[in-house]
Amino acid sequence: MKKIFAMILAMVLLCSTLVACSGSSYSDLAIVDLGFEKEYFGIAFRAGSDMTRKVEDITLQLIDDGILATLSETYEVGAVGKGEYTPAADPCTDSGDWAYIQGKGKLVVGITDYKPMDYRDENGNWIGFDADYARAVAAKLGVEVEFKEIEWDYKLVALEAKDIDCIWNGMTITEAIEAAADCTAPYMYNTQVAVVKKANLEKYKTIADFAGAKLAAEGGSAGEKVIKDNAQLASGLKSVTGQTDALMEVLSGASDAAIVDLTLAKALIG
Repeated sequence: MKKIFAMILAMVLLCSTLVACSGSSYSDLAIVDLGFEKEYFGIAFRAGSDMTRKVEDITLQLIDDGILATLSETYEVGAVGKGEYTPAADPCTDSGDWAYIQGKGKLVVGITDYKPMDYRDENGNWIGFDADYARAVAAKLGVEVEFKEIEWDYKLVALEAKDIDCIWNGMTITEAIEAAADCTAPYMYNTQVAVVKKANLEKYKTIADFAGAKLAAEGGSAGEKVIKDNAQLASGLKSVTGQTDALMEVLSGASDAAIVDLTLAKALIG
């Protein structure tokens, strides 16, 4: 009987710990704006793909129809509006990528769990600005959309291997991405911010304050790059699997701060 009671007690304590580390505990965190440069989100397709221009042209239609504006209001993000988006990709009409996708009847979209861009609702379905945006594009293409979770650090490998057909997950357009894939015109802007415990807000106000601090960031993310590129921050980098993992690092005290997307930080922390 004592053993059973001990097991029940252990389970209760475990559940309590999990609840304490769940999304609700993000209220203990705060965002610190360090003035990092503005970034831009785009969608990446395989190099030389005819899909890039197709999706750009459809995006322009969605902007004209007010669909992107509606999604922007729904998920409280800043998508581009009329006059701000110009399709510029080469049509690459002989690439065969569209024929490949059309033959399958589905567009496989590489994502991570990243609120408000891609996340699951109470029924386990993927929703979010990018998820709904992808569905709207797929509907105009006449194909289904399949969301596939990937390791962000290996997103380009997955794209080249055709495990996915595109990377569409609040992806920051970088020189490395553009060198390895085709990117659409930017459809949203973003920036990187630091997230710390509220109790430490007075301690961390400037980049210099983070010198020597333990900094968590998703591997392969813009946040990781910001840390690596800054001599005052680089030595404190700890790469983790996802942006929410970086936040958990801060909550647990394993890291002093997380460097994450402002869009995610606003959605989870406010």
